[in-house]
Amino acid sequence: MARRKKDKKSLLISLIVVIILAVFATNSEGIIPEKGGYTLPEGSAYVHFIDIGQGSATLVTCGDKTILIDTGEKDYSSTLIRYINSCGVDKLDYVIASHPHSDHIGGMADVINSFSIGTFLMPELTERNIPDTRVYERMIDALVEKEVNSVYSEFGDKYTLCDGVTFEFFGPCEQTDDLNNMSAIVKLSVNGTDFMLLADAERQELSSVYEAYPYADYKADVLAMGHHGSSTSIHTAFLKAVDADVAVISCGRNNSYGHPHKEALDYINNNKLTAYRTDLDGDIVFECDADGYRRYEKK
Repeated sequence: MARRKKDKKSLLISLIVVIILAVFATNSEGIIPEKGGYTLPEGSAYVHFIDIGQGSATLVTCGDKTILIDTGEKDYSSTLIRYINSCGVDKLDYVIASHPHSDHIGGMADVINSFSIGTFLMPELTERNIPDTRVYERMIDALVEKEVNSVYSEFGDKYTLCDGVTFEFFGPCEQTDDLNNMSAIVKLSVNGTDFMLLADAERQELSSVYEAYPYADYKADVLAMGHHGSSTSIHTAFLKAVDADVAVISCGRNNSYGHPHKEALDYINNNKLTAYRTDLDGDIVFECDADGYRRYEKK
């Protein structure tokens, strides 16, 4: 499907709409871990699920090419920026905002102001669901101020980062007032290893995508489970189509939401997936090359 480019004026229009505060996710553990020290061998690409509390941030590095998906809460901006810098990154070729909740875009303005950005992508919102929140306004202001090339993502849009690394959008496919179900679902293909990232997509969005496109290639080796391992993101048919071997859950230590929920853990156990959790395992980095993928341990 052809993607539709929007200039900065169209992004500013979104700020006119007034909606009472969108749901904000919060960090309950109050601990900001130190980051740094990643020296990554050349010849491989890496997918980093970064430990930033009750939020989500995923970095893809392939030589000097990069993708960042989400940033977590603003309180973790300096943590995230230090982490990105520690990987030798000074430019982000693609930045994706999965949806406008603060646990996914809280630090986005700080990241935009700290790095050169190639292309910024996010699902298109309408007047009915654009949030009237300071965190969203700060993100839009930063994009406009830096004149970042901004593109609305659509189902089927596919981009190439570098030789061997592509990413494709699998959602959302319809407008809804529930911003979790406006999440950009992203499939990464990294040197032959596929990652399906669900952001905060719940059953509603997973069902609408799967029913609209039942024959799409959802298969992935690694599944980043939806909504921090929430019970509301377990959609059996969609997850069966993904048929992953590994599950990743981004969630905060002792978070007030009880993530991951029992239903998510039961799905992992019943399907014999290898599971990694940022609250237990810290940063989770996968090294992907011609021989497959493996968890990369900090040297």
